[in-house]
Amino acid sequence: MIKDLPPNTVERLSLYRRKLINYASEEKKYIHSHQLAHLLRINPAHIRRDLMLIKFNGDVHKGYDISKLVARIGKVIDGPVIRKIAFVGIGDLGRAVAEYFNGTDNMLRIAATFRLREEPKVQFPDVHCYNISKMKDILKKEKIELCVIAVPMDYAKEVSKTVVESGVKGILNFTSVILDIPDSVYVEDYDMIAKLEKMAYFANEYNS
Repeated sequence: MIKDLPPNTVERLSLYRRKLINYASEEKKYIHSHQLAHLLRINPAHIRRDLMLIKFNGDVHKGYDISKLVARIGKVIDGPVIRKIAFVGIGDLGRAVAEYFNGTDNMLRIAATFRLREEPKVQFPDVHCYNISKMKDILKKEKIELCVIAVPMDYAKEVSKTVVESGVKGILNFTSVILDIPDSVYVEDYDMIAKLEKMAYFANEYNS
């Protein structure tokens, strides 16, 4: 891993890797920054700067070697050991994300999902869904370090407190509540309402 990378760079590197894996499946071995930028709809300068930060260079004529770049990104942003993730409040989404993480060489695994009401009758073989009342015990038992919280506002603070007490080191907060989390836990807020309103705005712009 390379420490102290800008958060936006880490996020873009993840995007680059996923897009490059799909692009390489089309039997293409090299890609230029402007080609990758077109696929992701971002500025090519961002790509060149990000790859400079991870000390990866391309060929002036051929571009970047895709397989080597994918491997380099993995070494930079993946941890040395597999880290487990739990989804709280969005079990179905958690299992959908698990299809990606649990089916690749990525160092992240979806270990459990939790729902506020009863456990579903139909379970996925690799990702069990539990009632939220069992969350603290399962998080500790499975040694889960990362958690995605997407529960109604009234439950958010109580759930986040339980998650922290269970030893979780990182939280992705899908709620609109500002969580009171100790500095020892990394929190990433994802404001879905703002994202949807942004999407609606630009959809109107494109259709006006």
